[in-house]
Amino acid sequence: MSDIIEVSYTGDLLAHRRCPRSWAYEKHVGLHPYEQVQAMEGHLVHHSMEWLTIQYRRHAADGAPRHATRAELTTQLDRYSKVLHSRGIRTRFASKAEVLERVAHNLYVKGTDEPKPEVKAAVEGALHEEYELRTVRKLIRAGTDGEPILGEGDRKKKVLLTGILDVVVQQQSDFTYHRTWRWTNKRTLEGEPVPDTVVARRNDLEIWDYKGVRADSRYQEDYVRQVVTYTALLEERMRRPDRCVLFFTNEPRAEKRLLVIPIDDEVVAASMEWTLEQVGELRKTELLMQRDPLAVEAGDIRRRGLPLGERITKELKQQCTTCGQRFDCPSYAANLGSTAGDPHPDVDLMNVHKN
Repeated sequence: MSDIIEVSYTGDLLAHRRCPRSWAYEKHVGLHPYEQVQAMEGHLVHHSMEWLTIQYRRHAADGAPRHATRAELTTQLDRYSKVLHSRGIRTRFASKAEVLERVAHNLYVKGTDEPKPEVKAAVEGALHEEYELRTVRKLIRAGTDGEPILGEGDRKKKVLLTGILDVVVQQQSDFTYHRTWRWTNKRTLEGEPVPDTVVARRNDLEIWDYKGVRADSRYQEDYVRQVVTYTALLEERMRRPDRCVLFFTNEPRAEKRLLVIPIDDEVVAASMEWTLEQVGELRKTELLMQRDPLAVEAGDIRRRGLPLGERITKELKQQCTTCGQRFDCPSYAANLGSTAGDPHPDVDLMNVHKN
C-alpha cells in the first residue's frame, strides 16, 4: 500500500471544509449531486479565460491583436458546455442559455464586445493560461515534535498536493488594484479585505485565481489561504510571485471584483502548515467513513460543536438542497425544522414533485 494520499485543494480540502459528510459520500461512494450550478459555472469561467487568452495571442501573432467578441465566446462556451454535460456536470436550476449569458455578462462590459478591465489585464498579460501543481509533502506538524499528523495507526505519511493555477500573469503594463487583503494575524492566517491601492509594475509576476462567487463569500478566507499555499508550491519551480490576486467573477461591484493578497515568508509558511493540518482532518474523515459511514458529521467544519441545525450556513444550504444524502442528514433536517412525524418537503421521500 502506498504511503501517499493524493489531495486536490479545491476538490478535496475546500469541499471537505464545507461539509465532510457530503465530501465523503461523493468522493468514496460516488454519490454526486444531480444539480451542479457552481461547478458548471466554475468550469465555464476557467475555460473562458484560457480560451480568450489563446485567441488574443493568435490574433496578435497574425499582426492584428484583438479580443474575442462576446458572441464568439458564447459560441465556444456552447460547445464546451456539451463536454461538461457528457462528464455529468449539468444543472436544471437555469437553462443553458441563462448560464452562458451570465458567464459572458461577468466578463464583458454591458452591451459591448469590450472585456472588463480586469479580464483584459489577465488576457493580455498572461504568461500561463493554466499551471498544474503536483508536489509531495510530509504529513508532519510544523513547529511541534514532528509526529505524523495522522498518528502511528495510519500508513499515509505523505501527501501529494495537486492544484491548478488558473493563470500566472506577467504584467506588460502598469495595473492598479483598489482592494487588498490586510493580515490581522499572520500566524493564524486571519485577515480582512480593505480599500487600498496597489500598483502592479511591468514585469511583476502574479498568481491569479478565479472564483465564481461574490466577493463577500463566507469562504473568502479559505480562498486566500489556498492561493497563498499555491505560492509555496510554485516556488519549487520558479521565483516567488510578487503578489496573489483573487478574481471574483460573479461580483457585480467593479471595485470589489479583484482582491490582492500580499505574501511574505511568514504567511507562506503558515499557509503550508494550515494546509497539511486540513489534510490530516480530511484523512480522519476518510478513515471514519471506512469504519462507520453514518458517523461522519455534516455541516460546515468550522461549526462543529454547535447544535445540529446551526451547522448549515446560508451558502452551504444551497448545496444541501441538491445533495442526494439530504434525506437522512440530521444537520440538514434540524436546520429545516423537519421531524420524522412532520418531514419537510425537501427531505420527504414521498414528495414526488421534487424527488
